[in-house]
Amino acid sequence: MAAKKEKTEVDKAFDKVDFLYAKGNIVNLATVPRYAEKRLCNRPSIDYVTDGGFPKGRLILLAGEPSAGKSSLTIQVAEELGDRILYVDTEATLTTDYLESLGATPSKFDHCIPETTEVMCDIIRREMSKYDVIIVDSINNSASGEQMQKSAGERTMANRAITLSSQLPILIGLANQYNTTLIILSQIRDNMDKANKYSPDTVIPGGRSLHHNSSLTLELFKSSKKEKDEKGTMSNKDKIVEGNMVRIKCTKNKVGIVNREVSVEFTYGMGYTIEADVAAAAKRLGILEMKGSWVTYKGSTIVQGIDNLIPMLFDNPDLLDDLKLEIAERTKKGEVEPTEE
Repeated sequence: MAAKKEKTEVDKAFDKVDFLYAKGNIVNLATVPRYAEKRLCNRPSIDYVTDGGFPKGRLILLAGEPSAGKSSLTIQVAEELGDRILYVDTEATLTTDYLESLGATPSKFDHCIPETTEVMCDIIRREMSKYDVIIVDSINNSASGEQMQKSAGERTMANRAITLSSQLPILIGLANQYNTTLIILSQIRDNMDKANKYSPDTVIPGGRSLHHNSSLTLELFKSSKKEKDEKGTMSNKDKIVEGNMVRIKCTKNKVGIVNREVSVEFTYGMGYTIEADVAAAAKRLGILEMKGSWVTYKGSTIVQGIDNLIPMLFDNPDLLDDLKLEIAERTKKGEVEPTEE
């Protein structure tokens, strides 16, 4: 009969913590391994820039310039992440028509318009266990209760940051407990309080705790306009802006590789379509090649002009499926480094 193994001082300390608090407060990672559970977004460019999708049970910060498509991207990604989604709408702009135009399912979304930052945090704390994804759009428009009571001329910008600083650790703990993905949107704004020339040109409102507590931070920047020529009544060509090319950069990633960057086409009224995402990923991986002004696939010319590629994919679902499969195969083999941007 084997001799009973004597407990070490560490084992005794574990037992004491279990007795005083609750069993499992301290575990050995070799015995009880912990891994970050991630969910693919089914959008090759987003899965690439996040290094495997959005983590569950974590805080994700999505910041960007105005009209860069933060809300559209979040809705389209959330559609893939879960079946029950709470949309905390501080801007009071979400509509059923908007969800349907983005290809989202309205029945998955519950809509909430909170009065103050404190009310918003209380609602999220109470409802966290019921949802797969909770979206806050956006943190810039939430006003603290103290701000509501003060006059318009009084300086109150720090109040929201103080509230968030105290509530975010609680929300993150609950998100981890219930495996809920918490996505907070914020704008990137000009830094009006630059102390010196070395100070950053832009800031993300909401205080430093917002960026500090996030496990994944994506920043969106508009790089160029997507325009279409239309003939006017006097034989002049008018430029109609249909969207933007948007640069998406991962500036923080606790669950994967950081500083990856992609460019994806954002179309007004349609968001980040799967056709635009697949085209960007296929071009980045070298699956689609440019020969002069022609786009080629497996040695065959498929369309002239990169601007015509995405409309062609809308009309050719079979080609779209083939590109998806080849992107997935190359990604599994580790061919994720961009060949060109």
